[in-house]
Amino acid sequence: MKRHSQFTIKNFMIILFIISSISMVFTWELRQSTSPIEQSITYVIIPFQKGATYFGDWIKDKVDFVKNINELEIMNARLTEEVDQLRYENKLLELDKVELERLRELYELDQQYADYPKIGARVIGKDPGNWYEVFIIDKGSDEGLEVNMIVMAGSGLVGRVIEVAPNYSKVRSIIDDTSSVSAKIIRTSDIATVSGDKKLGDQGFCLIEDIHEDVNIIEGDEIVTSHLGEYFPPGILIGYVKRIESNPNKLTKTAILEPVVDFKHLEEVLVINLKAID
Repeated sequence: MKRHSQFTIKNFMIILFIISSISMVFTWELRQSTSPIEQSITYVIIPFQKGATYFGDWIKDKVDFVKNINELEIMNARLTEEVDQLRYENKLLELDKVELERLRELYELDQQYADYPKIGARVIGKDPGNWYEVFIIDKGSDEGLEVNMIVMAGSGLVGRVIEVAPNYSKVRSIIDDTSSVSAKIIRTSDIATVSGDKKLGDQGFCLIEDIHEDVNIIEGDEIVTSHLGEYFPPGILIGYVKRIESNPNKLTKTAILEPVVDFKHLEEVLVINLKAID
């Protein structure tokens, strides 16, 4: 009997709670105040709702953060690839500009010595070292090249062909220590000899020898090939006097010549076919 009474009271309390909750829901907007029971319920429900809302927002923020990180990584990778591509294209443009400048110099050189028939060639090899003292070009006897033909580049004289094969040739430049060129000082018309020198060749310079002591040679004088040369036709620019050196025990003076050709960077040359002139 006692158990039945307790069960009835418990069921009654549950039913009352349900009725109060339903009543609170349907009459919430119609009333200005709430009952004590409703207030007790809200004290339990509202903190739970706030906690659930906060946790949900926190989870959403974390998901959005991870999503944004992934999107930023993808965007960064795409931008990095675009920057690399632009750098590569810019480098190609710079190379094209340098090559165009070299070809323009060769064209101007060709026009300057228009009376000489020429064959264009590309440098494909060289002896060890920083300077192009002896090097190989990609044209040979198949293109009509022969030993002792004259080679030019930049603004003037490079050297001469010393060996020929069907599809390549070897060239010795004027800075090689075995090279010698009969030269003339334009301003005074005096004759001298431009020779390669081992020590000067390491600096890209040549030695001007056999200058008579009475010759008034000065720094900046223009030096060209003379009419007395065995291999080189007259009038080809060799370089300019950089420094004068005296020889107290001799009847001649020497000077340092700075060639007009950059013997540290040679890629294309012109070969003069002197036989075609004859």
